[in-house]
Amino acid sequence: MVGRRRSAVLDVGLGLVSALECGLEGVGFAEKAALPVPLGVVFGLLVGSVLVVRRRWPIAVVLVSIAVAPAEMGFLMGIVGLYTLAASDVPRRITVVLAGMSTTAVFVVTVVSLRQDIARADLGTSPWYVPGMALLLTLGLNAPPLLLGLYIGARRRLMESLRERADSLEQELSLLADRAEQQAQWARQEERTRIAREMHDVVAHRVSLMVVHAAAPRRWP
Repeated sequence: MVGRRRSAVLDVGLGLVSALECGLEGVGFAEKAALPVPLGVVFGLLVGSVLVVRRRWPIAVVLVSIAVAPAEMGFLMGIVGLYTLAASDVPRRITVVLAGMSTTAVFVVTVVSLRQDIARADLGTSPWYVPGMALLLTLGLNAPPLLLGLYIGARRRLMESLRERADSLEQELSLLADRAEQQAQWARQEERTRIAREMHDVVAHRVSLMVVHAAAPRRWP
């Protein structure tokens, strides 16, 4: 119960930070798209708040982060979304596809942004400079949360498997202990029966001897 409460508090906190970040980034998006600034801020707040449901719908969070990548918003949402997706129980093929889509989106946006910055600064660069830098930035942004999520997910599944095995072993040991107790009770019962039978035979023999001894004087005066 305490763990769930902490997780809920963490998710709400991340959602608030993400909403604030996207809201601020919505100002620049509104200016570039020639939209009213309040509209861009509201859009950013709504987009960023999606991070609250990251544990329940990690696929939706990653898809939203991919959709808003051209608007250059959702930095925190993209990182946390990839981590949550990789750490969840979503099939690996879906994780690979979504991670590839996210990486491609970030790469394209980074290439466009770098080219615009270089064009403004009027710098002469190699044709491979922008793609190379964009690739390094993209991998540096997406690879760490993805790998960390895969590690955490694998570790959690391993711990769950070990816990299930421990519970199964405990149940087997309990069954063996109950069976041993039943066998011990059966052995004690058998021993009591044997002792009672022997005592009955001994008593019967003694009584028979007593009857014979008591009857002997009557026969031989």
